[in-house]
Amino acid sequence: MDRLIFADSIVSTAALFGLMILASSIKRSGKDSISRRFLFSLYIIQLLLFFRILTWITGIWLFDALTLMVAGILPLAMIILTEGLMRRHASKLVKMIAAGTAIAFIPLALFPESFAEPWRSVLLLSAQLWAFLTAGYMVWTRDKESLSSAENIIIERIALSIPLIIPMIITDFRIPEFEVPVRLSGIAILFMCWLTVSLERSHLKNSDMLRAFLILLSGSILAGLAISYLIETDLTGYIQICVITLSATLVAVLYNDSISLRYDERRDSLLRHMAKGNIKSSASFLTGLQDHPLVEGAVILEEKDLEDFDHSLLKSVFTRDALQRKNGIIEANTSNESENLKWLFERFNATHVTLVSNTPLSLVALNMPSLSASPGAEIELRAVQRMAILISERKAIK
Repeated sequence: MDRLIFADSIVSTAALFGLMILASSIKRSGKDSISRRFLFSLYIIQLLLFFRILTWITGIWLFDALTLMVAGILPLAMIILTEGLMRRHASKLVKMIAAGTAIAFIPLALFPESFAEPWRSVLLLSAQLWAFLTAGYMVWTRDKESLSSAENIIIERIALSIPLIIPMIITDFRIPEFEVPVRLSGIAILFMCWLTVSLERSHLKNSDMLRAFLILLSGSILAGLAISYLIETDLTGYIQICVITLSATLVAVLYNDSISLRYDERRDSLLRHMAKGNIKSSASFLTGLQDHPLVEGAVILEEKDLEDFDHSLLKSVFTRDALQRKNGIIEANTSNESENLKWLFERFNATHVTLVSNTPLSLVALNMPSLSASPGAEIELRAVQRMAILISERKAIK
């Protein structure tokens, strides 16, 4: 495989993975109108990259034609997405141009290259640049007062990628007099994906994201210098190494952010259960949490399960601290308390035991090793415990 095609394929494959990660994240977020429009745009770009990679690998003409057809739909997808973000329609002329481009490239894609090039590529590039510039103009001239603060943040964050996409998309079109070492649109796509995923990090500013991108870019440049020195490559090879390194780094960061957000969603599910769960009794409340990672595998210990223990002693210990830790046994006041707690942890193979009901005595034992526990895990566990004890006390009062 030609070195240029190999580098292009790696960067485009990285961009394809980035789009898949972003699409998965959006699917989990919800199914509102904006999400559907966003997913439509992402699927179009995914198809474009997929067919383009197949064309480079196989050289089959059909994949090249499909690539051109999908590329012709891209301007329409951009306008549809921008309309959703703005909550207003584009002008009729803009819609007609976008739809006309999509329709026109179905037959144009079937024309032989000897007849259609280079005017077909010029037409496609012009249409795509027009779509991005039009979207940028709609963003710039939007009525900020008619949109919520959150909507304005979404628009501004996504719009940050437009100045990067416009020049980089030009590199997708090979110009004989100006051969670039690698197509750069994949980098712009990954940057856009990263910016979009970061929308769920409300504490991050646009400047934070730009600063982080510059750090990643600097790291890729340094890595490219080091690798180029080791393998003694030319300038073209050095640029390809830098771009491939940056694309791989962006995919890794994007995936890491997606996993982090998924963990946050699981934490939010705990709050949702506390707000909407069954509160008829402590047992029913805790049973509903069985699938949550925080209390997964937790064992509810009722009085009959604690016959071998001194109930009054346990009540005394858990009154002082409702959440007892295995590695905190030494803090117990007496040796008798320490022995009871040690036996409690050993018998039920637990690292944490928490009180959920005083009358009748009821505990929850769970295994949460310190290495796997997040910094806020014990705070969350205490919140669950307080909710459960309040439910039991309310029931007792009734």
